[in-house]
Amino acid sequence: MGTANHFARDYADARRKFLAAAKGAGLKVASYANPNKGPAGEDLFTDVVRIGSPAAKRLVLVNSATHGVEGFCGSGIIVSWLRSGQWKSLPRGVAMVLVHAINPHGFAWLRRVTEDNVDLNRNFQDFSKPLPVNAPYDELHPVILSERWDEAAAAERGRMFDAFRQRHGAMALQGAIGSGQYRHADGVFYGGTRPTWSNQTFRAILGKFAVKARDVAFIDLHTGLGPYGYGELICHAMPGTEEWTELQAWYGEGLTSAEAGNSSSAKLTGFIRKAVKEALPEARVRALAIEYGTFAMPATLGALIADNWLHLKGDLASPLGKRIKAEIRRTFYPDEDDWKEMVALRAHQIMRRAMRSVAEA
Repeated sequence: MGTANHFARDYADARRKFLAAAKGAGLKVASYANPNKGPAGEDLFTDVVRIGSPAAKRLVLVNSATHGVEGFCGSGIIVSWLRSGQWKSLPRGVAMVLVHAINPHGFAWLRRVTEDNVDLNRNFQDFSKPLPVNAPYDELHPVILSERWDEAAAAERGRMFDAFRQRHGAMALQGAIGSGQYRHADGVFYGGTRPTWSNQTFRAILGKFAVKARDVAFIDLHTGLGPYGYGELICHAMPGTEEWTELQAWYGEGLTSAEAGNSSSAKLTGFIRKAVKEALPEARVRALAIEYGTFAMPATLGALIADNWLHLKGDLASPLGKRIKAEIRRTFYPDEDDWKEMVALRAHQIMRRAMRSVAEA
């Protein structure tokens, strides 16, 4: 079976492929029902399998669809992994947990956010404390969510973005918009004011499937940043720290750090690895995102801004709405066989390295 056949045409197809692959591997699936429906009225689930001994203290945890529409990539990787049989080489004392579609609503509706318009990877905060303030985003928000989607609004947005970029630099613009904000519920990269369903479900999964682990390799699968098809290994450890040194020993010289500013990602707040560390306080957690490149930043950011406008002010059934949905799908899931082969190959390399490295930790 060719690699492309492991990848799906929509959320429902992805779930069918995952369930069939798990059944073919003889694995039991735990399913968590999201209370909402998909665009065709379909039920939505986060599904989980665990491979290996229930008593294993060492764990490889792979998560997909943190950002909804990016789940096409993560699902294809997980399905191809199960069908390949590579999981059978799991070292003694090591278990593997595969999380399929932690944000099923975003996956089904072709959105990067959850049903709450919340960016799940900005939602892991202590909401009993004051939330981070993002003043640069506040400045840009009026043009991020315009009243109309037309050439005049696009021109004004471009002028404001260009002016900000000239004053502060391109990476500062990316950080201002993408690092996370908690003031504008109708904006992009909104982190919310309480834990989302996906946040709570992920913590429940950790409590059920990972609580015994003492050494954890966490891999979160993403798309949208970097060169086309390249799987960048992004961590949040500073070079020179113990965590950085261990991650580099595990995964090689290609490691980058959002904290150090040498990755394609801005520094984030409220990201998902916090939940792993909080849920497993006695474990040594080594967390990594594999970020697969698709198209240039203006295209990915433009697709997100357009989709946000569409769901808040537009008409999904209109010709414009259909064009916007097609574009966000293409932007975060280039439906081309060569791209699928590249992402699956890289993911399998890293998953094999994670198994070996956590076994030797």
